[in-house]
Amino acid sequence: MLRSMYSSIGALRNFQTKLDVIGNNIANVNTYGFKKGRATFQEMMVQQLSGASGPAAGKGGINAKQIGLGSMISTIDSIQTQGSLQTTARPLDLALSGDGYFAVASIADVTRVNVDSNTEYGDNRILGGGIDNAVAMNYTRAGNFYMDNNGYIVNSNGMYLIGETGEKTIPTDAIVNASNAALNSAENFFGQYQDFRTDTTKFLKLASAYLEAERTYQDAKKASDALEGADPQLFAAMEAAETARNNAANQFNSYFSTTYNNQIENFIVSGRLLNEDINTFIEDTGEVVYQLVDPIVQQYSGTLPVPAGAKENELSDLVYYAQSIKESLDTEYKSFENFVAKAEMVQMPSWSDSLSGGPGLIQIPPNARSFSISGDGKVSFIDQFGQLKVAGQVMLAKFPNASGLERIGENLFQQSNNSGTMDKNGDGIQLAEMFRPGADGAAAIISGTLEMSNVDLSEEFTEMITAQRGFQANTRIITTSDEILQELVNLKR
Repeated sequence: MLRSMYSSIGALRNFQTKLDVIGNNIANVNTYGFKKGRATFQEMMVQQLSGASGPAAGKGGINAKQIGLGSMISTIDSIQTQGSLQTTARPLDLALSGDGYFAVASIADVTRVNVDSNTEYGDNRILGGGIDNAVAMNYTRAGNFYMDNNGYIVNSNGMYLIGETGEKTIPTDAIVNASNAALNSAENFFGQYQDFRTDTTKFLKLASAYLEAERTYQDAKKASDALEGADPQLFAAMEAAETARNNAANQFNSYFSTTYNNQIENFIVSGRLLNEDINTFIEDTGEVVYQLVDPIVQQYSGTLPVPAGAKENELSDLVYYAQSIKESLDTEYKSFENFVAKAEMVQMPSWSDSLSGGPGLIQIPPNARSFSISGDGKVSFIDQFGQLKVAGQVMLAKFPNASGLERIGENLFQQSNNSGTMDKNGDGIQLAEMFRPGADGAAAIISGTLEMSNVDLSEEFTEMITAQRGFQANTRIITTSDEILQELVNLKR
């Protein structure tokens, strides 16, 4: 009787373990990239009452007499079947269709990874040796990725997505120094530009007022002369208009001759000095930058009107001249902005349309206009100038025995002694030992989708029912054995 009780007690533990596995599966039914578990049983040990014997002495053979002593957990499998794909339309949501895992990692040795910091830029590459010597590698099927404040692609736990880096060039100290000198020069010019633009606005206002006062005076004079000055009111209006015209003329002439004309000369000189600095910048950096027109503005070549004999066309020419200066300033400011943008840009890392050929982190520049990830894992972006660049190449991990990977929580797996390894030569994981999506049997990447859990609720509920019934049946064995033992105890009565 004791054998049956202990066999059933062991079975109860096993069914509880199975229910634990089922409960975990159901709990993760909506977990992206989750791979369900499965508990299987096997017979534990057998007590042999008598052995088998072969035919002898005219009798046939006899089978062995054995009593099983219960069951035990055989395996708790990780079922690595494909999950369904859910469309999200989010470019950093990546699903794997086929075999393989995303490789994500935290940096284990900061001296071996050229990552951006608060003080300097890095080219994102992992230096020398194996990838797993510089970073702590983990693997996942959950493709909900994000960008951190430096543009690196990371998972929800902040682990970096590992792959082949884009060709990223860090500016040299000489280029940074040339850029700073150019920006200092641009700052000095911009102060003079703002002052001269203010002066030009005042010049246009005074010239327009002079023209309007002259027109008002001419109209009043015609009205008074038509009556030969006989109308005192018209004559007085003409005199008032003449006084206003003279005041406007004096204000304009005083400002133009003593202030604005000198400002034109100074501003032309400042433009030429900036052009010299632009030339130096071009020589030091090799960047193509448009220079300012020389001179930025033209000196006035027309006849300056005098109050007593001003002509309307001369005043109109002055107003047109002032307006043309404002237009010239607007036009040249675009060239100035281009120069400043280039001077700032050369201090930033530059990207090409090629891959670097080395392993590392994948970074999308924060100033990129847009980005995309293709089915083969190539990460491309449009830079601030509208040019197509390559940020990197997502690489996948594959293992001979994917079911042998160890779960470590947070949707992550680690390599185990029975999963096999990507490191074929024992020199650390190399980029060449990883897989491009869609090649050599590796999964393809589908951007804008996520792989759902492979848990089938109908199957889990069925397993839960059979586990429950198995549990109940074993409790009945315990109860029945107990009742029989009770009868034995009662024999003495």
